[in-house]
Amino acid sequence: MQLIPLGDCAVMVVFGAGRPAALVEEVAKLARALNHAPLHGVTDIVSAFATVTVHYDPAVLGPGAAHEKVVAWIKAAPDRPMPRVAAANEVVLPVCYGGDNGPDLAAVAARAKWSEEKVIRAHAGAVYHVAAVGFSPGFPYLLGLPARLATPRRGTPRASVPAGSVGIGGEQAGVYPLAAPGGWALIGRTPVRLFRPEDPVRPTLLDAGDVVRFTPITGKQAAQLEERPVVLVTPRVTKQSAVVEVLKPGALTAVQDLGRPGQQHRGVSVGGSMDRTAARVANLLLGNPGGAPLLELTFTGPQLRFLRDTWIAVTGARIRDVPGWRPLPVKAGEVMQLAEFTVGARAYLAFAGGLEIAPVLGGCGTDMRAGIGGWCGRALKAGDRLGARPGVVNASGGWSASAEFDASTAGDVTVRFIRGAQWSWFSAESRRVFLAKGFKVSGKSDRMGLRLEGPKLRIEPERELVSEGVSFGSVQVPPDGQPIVLMADRQTIGGYPKIAEVISVDLSKLAQARTGTTVRFQEIALEEAQALYREQEHSLALFSVGLRAKLALS
Repeated sequence: MQLIPLGDCAVMVVFGAGRPAALVEEVAKLARALNHAPLHGVTDIVSAFATVTVHYDPAVLGPGAAHEKVVAWIKAAPDRPMPRVAAANEVVLPVCYGGDNGPDLAAVAARAKWSEEKVIRAHAGAVYHVAAVGFSPGFPYLLGLPARLATPRRGTPRASVPAGSVGIGGEQAGVYPLAAPGGWALIGRTPVRLFRPEDPVRPTLLDAGDVVRFTPITGKQAAQLEERPVVLVTPRVTKQSAVVEVLKPGALTAVQDLGRPGQQHRGVSVGGSMDRTAARVANLLLGNPGGAPLLELTFTGPQLRFLRDTWIAVTGARIRDVPGWRPLPVKAGEVMQLAEFTVGARAYLAFAGGLEIAPVLGGCGTDMRAGIGGWCGRALKAGDRLGARPGVVNASGGWSASAEFDASTAGDVTVRFIRGAQWSWFSAESRRVFLAKGFKVSGKSDRMGLRLEGPKLRIEPERELVSEGVSFGSVQVPPDGQPIVLMADRQTIGGYPKIAEVISVDLSKLAQARTGTTVRFQEIALEEAQALYREQEHSLALFSVGLRAKLALS
């Protein structure tokens, strides 16, 4: 197996060539061994077809070469004693084939030159192995599809595929756990829920390595077996805890924190704040834990009415007439306008004590695609009232954060990168262009990815990539040749080649880049990137200690 750095906070283990089913078993075996003897500082272990991606925190691993520590731990895994492995978990999914549930069944049958009944028998008679879970929470990529049923993805993806839809994408089968855009051929639908966020122990029905079988059912049976989504508890705000009311929501205002690590192997995005440094500093200014829930404001902020006296801190993008990077007292009844950003794309608004938000799967941030976390799993809207935990700030609040934490800028942005896993796939000219030219931030960018426009990057010769691990900062290049930098709400695995990995300390620059900003790339060594990461963590730790001392003296 080959071990490749995936940026400065992950290592990807790549297995050699072999039969897909055999590789899936090798991948599952390594993942089990790593999970059985965990290493402090490792945050997630993600299996995908022929790779295992290990995500870690270099600062938690302590001084020294973090990458080498993780690599040594991975290499030693096969030699460690392991408990007896239980038989693979087998799940039988009932499927109602055809009709509205499977609008592409006839097309699949025509392509296979079989009747629809024969397609159903063949599909339901096969045994499938979960090669990976990704794309969306609980989405299983299944190997074992009969070759004759292989069907290309649609040229134009559907805007919304119903939850439970059973599809075919090339030589793979899959099931959509949530309603989402999708280009797979749909042949049926299961009434069984594959994503259960209310269950913190096993939120997804399937894991990598599981065995899946399908069994045909009628429409009447499907109606009887239909599992309705569980509505998560609506946040309750008491008169005592209520701190703010939304009068106007702005372009996109949502509760965020530092994400929900540890769930990527289930297809659940880490999510959290786009500019993690600005979010942490906003909380630290008020004496909150760095990861306390707060508001992320995007492009245009909200208009808010405060419901009681409190302290706030605004960091990140600069907002007209709102002092940033320092504690601010506000009074009950005060209305604050945070609409006009003068520099930067995202601002963070923290409240003394931190917002009172119940965690879902280990995090309080809003995952709008999955509809979980934050305030009812969605962006804020007019009329929402949020509560905050009790918090006390020095009556003077006479301190501010250093400019070193501010990544917002009105000019071009240069970010440093480590070569991506497929760097050598790209033509020499594409690699030269990537290093020499600038790329403009597209208006199609979002929390999932920063889309860039510029010279087209080409792979020579053309080749396909099986989906594998990605990270915050992975620079993927789809067939159109235009790079996409994966951001906070990125998918957990991806099938586009990665030319580069933006280093962690520069991701805040991208989070603050507005549409039209020019982004340039500069190569850096892994060791230097991790040293910069530890240096930033050290600065934040010193900042936190200094603020705690000020609060203790108040």
